[in-house]
Amino acid sequence: MRKSRIPDVVVRRLPLYLRAAEDYARRDHVIVSSQELGQWTGLTPAQVRKDLTFFGEFGKQGIGYDAKYLISQLHDILRLGERTDIGLVGFGNLGRALVHYHVDTHGGSGSVVRDRLHIAAIFDVDPSKIGSEQSGVPVFHVDELRDRISELGLKIIVIAAPADHAQAVMDQCVAAGIKAVLNFAPVNLTAPEDVKVHASDLTLELQSLAFYTD
Repeated sequence: MRKSRIPDVVVRRLPLYLRAAEDYARRDHVIVSSQELGQWTGLTPAQVRKDLTFFGEFGKQGIGYDAKYLISQLHDILRLGERTDIGLVGFGNLGRALVHYHVDTHGGSGSVVRDRLHIAAIFDVDPSKIGSEQSGVPVFHVDELRDRISELGLKIIVIAAPADHAQAVMDQCVAAGIKAVLNFAPVNLTAPEDVKVHASDLTLELQSLAFYTD
């Protein structure tokens, strides 16, 4: 499978299909149809089938998809069966909320995100936080980011730093070889074409929803 030929919009829909299939499986659906997946995700059945065809033939025409098999295949495609270590830059209110939201309530060291995505390190500039542990996750000075990325084998960086510092953080990530970044800072970041940056902006989402309040 050549990742370069798969549109990013398709990849971003795969977790939706996974969540939908898991939901149907919990409700004892052995088979889930493209129509059901489409209803759950808000997409057409044709779009669902087209998206999944990028990765192989998982279902049977006129029957649908074996729910458990589809879940297993999507896990493999998204590489969710293996542990992926994540670095979080910025431990203000948002960073703290992200860590505590994803903490494994069953215990264990570190902050474990669903499907073995693991927040392994936090980076900040506040002297009162550096050297401490937050929910089992060590906090380092942001100046250590580049070295710690290599040392800890971090694969994804989440940027929850102030907007005026976010690009500098992005530059450090690029220099350290990071290829995947989730940006919560309210600013567009510049990165090479081979670095995938996804942005999440709560303010923009709320502003768009305000349109519907009248």
